[in-house]
Amino acid sequence: MQPSRMIIGLAVTLLAAAAQIPTFEEFHVSEVFRGPAAKPVLRTQVQKRFATQIREQAVAPPNFAGHYKVVEWGCGTSCVSMAVADLATGNVYDGPFSILWYGPNYEYEGGDDEWEYRVSSRLLVTRGCPELKNCGTYYFEGRGYRFARLRFAPHGPLLP
Repeated sequence: MQPSRMIIGLAVTLLAAAAQIPTFEEFHVSEVFRGPAAKPVLRTQVQKRFATQIREQAVAPPNFAGHYKVVEWGCGTSCVSMAVADLATGNVYDGPFSILWYGPNYEYEGGDDEWEYRVSSRLLVTRGCPELKNCGTYYFEGRGYRFARLRFAPHGPLLP
């Protein structure tokens, strides 16, 4: 195969892969909750254990998918946990992982923030090692009380 055809083939493959990366705009939410936040309803053991964090953070304004508040708390060095509170109803949902370790020495697809989300989108991006394994970038769509995994990209090589 000629070098120019190999380069063109590689470029087409890379563009196709990039096109599969979910974007915040694809999961756009147009309405944003503006009312007073409902009192969080804590159901699981994790939610009850971190009740103070959830109650203090689950206040308006929303920061995810129009009417949700992503609540985060640390769980040690380079470790974070999260829950999602529905500000309109008070229902609290566990995040897609119990813990997310985010080591600084990995190269992740799309950036290096451990969580990425927007008030105007149902897309949640996580970068790290959930439960200390399977490191990479995860893309989820928030669908009510659950997270549907859209894509997983394993982490790149360790950075020098």
